[in-house]
Amino acid sequence: MIRFHISSDAQHLTPEITYLLQIWAKNQQQEIVFSDSPDGSVTLGKGDKNVFVIPEAFAQTRIPGIAASGMVEDERGRPDPLTTAFYLMNSLQEFDDTDADELGRFKFTNSHQYKLNNNLDNVVQRCFDEISKTLQLPPRRENSRFFLSHDIDLIHGAILEDGFNVIRKGRVDLLLQMIFRVAIRRPDWLNMDKIMKLESEYDCRSIFFWLVNRGKLNARERNADYNFSSAKVQKQFRLVKANGFENGLHKSISPDTFAEEISKLGEHPTSNRYHYLKFHLPQAYHDIEAAGLKLDASLGFAEAIGFRNNYGAPFNPFNFNTRKPFSFVEVPLHIMDRTFFQYRRSSPEEAWKAILAFFERNKENAVLSVLWHNNFFTNYKFKGYPELYRKILAYIRDNQFQCISAEEIIRKYSIIK
Repeated sequence: MIRFHISSDAQHLTPEITYLLQIWAKNQQQEIVFSDSPDGSVTLGKGDKNVFVIPEAFAQTRIPGIAASGMVEDERGRPDPLTTAFYLMNSLQEFDDTDADELGRFKFTNSHQYKLNNNLDNVVQRCFDEISKTLQLPPRRENSRFFLSHDIDLIHGAILEDGFNVIRKGRVDLLLQMIFRVAIRRPDWLNMDKIMKLESEYDCRSIFFWLVNRGKLNARERNADYNFSSAKVQKQFRLVKANGFENGLHKSISPDTFAEEISKLGEHPTSNRYHYLKFHLPQAYHDIEAAGLKLDASLGFAEAIGFRNNYGAPFNPFNFNTRKPFSFVEVPLHIMDRTFFQYRRSSPEEAWKAILAFFERNKENAVLSVLWHNNFFTNYKFKGYPELYRKILAYIRDNQFQCISAEEIIRKYSIIK
């Protein structure tokens, strides 16, 4: 048990310091308590006599800047692991950003990850390990786990997107087969059962995020191309749960509230992911909290793999209004199929090289979150991508990693009792 004492000159920051140390303790698997006395305690305060010096800028929503090392530095130019971890983990760089991309999202090119070329670096883990080193504790080492997920945006697009691809190759026979499957109400992208069968072969489990609103909003943005309440979709939805997998809400870009969309889902989900990864911080966190959700899995860049907050583990974000942690857990997103296919124009071979390098770099102390859309399991327009996902599953199995569910993440990583 480690005892911490917050000195009188830093007690006005007690909620923020307590929060960060609770996240550190969860990460490092340590038991901590806070004491009114400095005797026998690890002290935190303004003066250099303290074990950890807390700068006045700690936990503010605006930090002066990040050095080339990826760390926030104190007044003397020394790396400050506590302030760095708090700032990066909570994505404070996004709070006042107004220069959004064409979809209204925070731009990767505006991020310090882009500017410092460190989106592949788990900087917060380095900060937590440094805190342990200061306390003369061995840093925690635990095998990473995998959080596999599928956003169900489209189920009818195969007849157009894959169909156009096979026509260009002169495979009219394949087009006729697609048309037949649509006629019998079994389009190629309504394939949750096939995805579950594949994952089960590798002893893996995943979560499916469903859109309950459909239709185009404009030339660039659309929700689902399917009716969630239709019998064929509902059959797959129920099958997911029956097979021991999980369902979640894919919050649409319609103006509906979470409450309205949850009502359409028909049951209160544990988890959410924002459609297009389109959200604004900190408002999105307040909306998730108000909806009573326990997990969100949206914190990733569409344009790049890696860490949007330079942290590889799930965590409770900090609520600056209440000065307490939010009750839900945020699971950062690291790998997405569209990043390679749409944004980077990578071949499956190039994509696998980047994915494998990222996995090898983060074999410890992370929950590696992978998003593979259901339409990337057909070998026409997305040729090579079904095999690429199979390589990911084989990597998990062959290296004896484990998948972790949303429910397990909440139990393991939440600091809310």
